[in-house]
Amino acid sequence: MCLSPSDVTVVIPVVNEAGNLKACIESACNAGAIHVVVADGGSQDGSSEIALQAGATVITSQPGRGIQQHAGAEIATTPLLCFLHADCRLSAESLTDLCNFANAESDVYACFRQTIQLAGWKYRLLEYGNGLRVKWLKRPYGDQGICLSTSLYFHLGGFEAVPFMEDVLLAMKMKQSGMVPKLLSAKIEIGARRWQQNGVVRQTLRNWGLLRKLKKGISPRELAAMYPRHDCE
Repeated sequence: MCLSPSDVTVVIPVVNEAGNLKACIESACNAGAIHVVVADGGSQDGSSEIALQAGATVITSQPGRGIQQHAGAEIATTPLLCFLHADCRLSAESLTDLCNFANAESDVYACFRQTIQLAGWKYRLLEYGNGLRVKWLKRPYGDQGICLSTSLYFHLGGFEAVPFMEDVLLAMKMKQSGMVPKLLSAKIEIGARRWQQNGVVRQTLRNWGLLRKLKKGISPRELAAMYPRHDCE
């Protein structure tokens, strides 16, 4: 079976992403996706209507990226899944690159290289460091566009039903199963709102601190209370 971008379901979890959603969906379509699922966790800003107008399938679920992304995966009928945050944009070649990799592998676990939407050496270091994290620590984050075989995703249980750190928990699960993520050559463009709001160093230290707390046994629900939602900041 020769896979193509039409064999990928792009799942986008949203809560109040009206300012980002149209461009996000368009990037998926421009990359060749014909299956785009927006999993809405209770938006109050018309995000669902924007998604429908852009041609996406919209479902509703309880809020929380892990919960929403799993709900989106459950209605997918394609052999590949790509989980895309609403403030990210797929490059035109991204899904083709994914499918080229998938055509040579039985199980797919991959992500994209980041391009942050701001100029400056700090952001180039972040991009480089995040790529190294995937290669060395085997831990892709959600804003790198996590991609998996649908069968592998469900075989390993998928995202946990948690409001936060679902990407880290998934990476731990994948690592325990012996899966190594592939850092694809194609790019994903990522919004810089967290770094702009909090500063690069402060945001990075905050992320590291939350990861340490998770490893010490603090629950994702407790950690979510320490990390305000973008629409509440």
